[in-house]
Amino acid sequence: MKLQLIKIRDTLSDSFWFLPALMALLATGAALGSVAIDHAIGSDWVHDMGWVWSGGADGARSVLSVVAGSIMTVVSIVFSLTVTTLAQTSSHFGPRVLRNFTSDRGVQFTLGTYIATFVYSLLVLRTVRTEYSVEESTFVPYLSVNIGMLLALTSLAVLIYFIHHVSQSIQAENLIADVGSEFQKLLPVLFPEEIGQPQSDDASPLQLPDESQWQTAHIVTASDNGYLQGVDDDLLMSLAAKHDLILKLVKRPGDFITSDEPLLRVLPPSRMTDDIETDLRACFSQGSRRTPHQDALYVVQQLVEIAAHALSPGINEPFTALTCIDWLGASLRGVAKRELPVPLRQDEDGRLRVIASALDFEELAHAAFDPIRLYGASNPDVMQRLLGIMIEIAPDLHRDLDRIALMRHARLIGEDAVQITNETDRRRVADCLQKTLRALTKSPAKEE
Repeated sequence: MKLQLIKIRDTLSDSFWFLPALMALLATGAALGSVAIDHAIGSDWVHDMGWVWSGGADGARSVLSVVAGSIMTVVSIVFSLTVTTLAQTSSHFGPRVLRNFTSDRGVQFTLGTYIATFVYSLLVLRTVRTEYSVEESTFVPYLSVNIGMLLALTSLAVLIYFIHHVSQSIQAENLIADVGSEFQKLLPVLFPEEIGQPQSDDASPLQLPDESQWQTAHIVTASDNGYLQGVDDDLLMSLAAKHDLILKLVKRPGDFITSDEPLLRVLPPSRMTDDIETDLRACFSQGSRRTPHQDALYVVQQLVEIAAHALSPGINEPFTALTCIDWLGASLRGVAKRELPVPLRQDEDGRLRVIASALDFEELAHAAFDPIRLYGASNPDVMQRLLGIMIEIAPDLHRDLDRIALMRHARLIGEDAVQITNETDRRRVADCLQKTLRALTKSPAKEE
């Protein structure tokens, strides 16, 4: 249930239609409510307030028709600007960043405001009546018409906001900052520090099933094709403890899974039933695309893709790539500070229940550094910035494997620096490499 709610939330937040549709429904209710109030209070109050609109039925029709017609014209302009922005952004920064625009609340609110104003004006317009016979009396919803005029003025202000918002959101620095900030906010979800019970220092080593046992394990397969979007770790642990099982996850969020491909292996197979398999399969959520909820590589690859586009000969914007490197460094530094989830997870009694395929710092660093190093090997500024963020990350490294991984990437940068044509630039990169290796060699204990 939790995964389904998260999937519905992500689908609604990424869609163009949900917020505008919700605002249109609210506008419908507001139109019906304001007309009902007009019926209740009559029209005497209008003559006591000189600053509000107080024309006749024909004037009300004209006002509401002008508001509705002009709003639809502006909506077409807004849609055109949005589509043009999406096309330019996709070609300039890569298709992955389109999700940031489709889920942008400012764009959704702008479209919702215009659609709501149009719906409101149209519904109020139908209630305006002129006295043509004895049975039909004149009715002018003065309150509703004035609200419609107020919505038109609000729509004008929203148009100004929209132009400003789009011009800001397509700037490279702001776009990259949004992606990088999203990773920082998702760190507790991407790398939860406590899953299961930690193993005490005096506890005996866990007895892991050997490969022959896993060969006979029961396999829970995927029911459909798509990307694995999320895993309910708490529910998996609970089911494993409840039925006395050992679960080995074969896939992790971000992997593409075909129908009938293994999701996890279960020991002992004799305890498995159809109901338990259904419950275990419900711990996994699949979809047609990757999402950042539990997929740390997805956000990192967004920044890498922007940097790769910026370093391509057709675009050639190295400063955009340098901004991506800065945010990648901040992301890796945040991961380096955290205690990463362990693959071997125990229940409250200290019994092994889940063996997960956990993402580690080394794999994340590989995804962040290798593509940019390959695309920017001939650019000394890019190579120096990559080495520079390693120096910044070094004080926060408290795992030897993380330190070794960065040293390996630093040496690879030094090897690729031979592609730099200018000897002085090569020497600058070589000097920066030596500083980086010295910083990574130092341990926190030595620095103290």
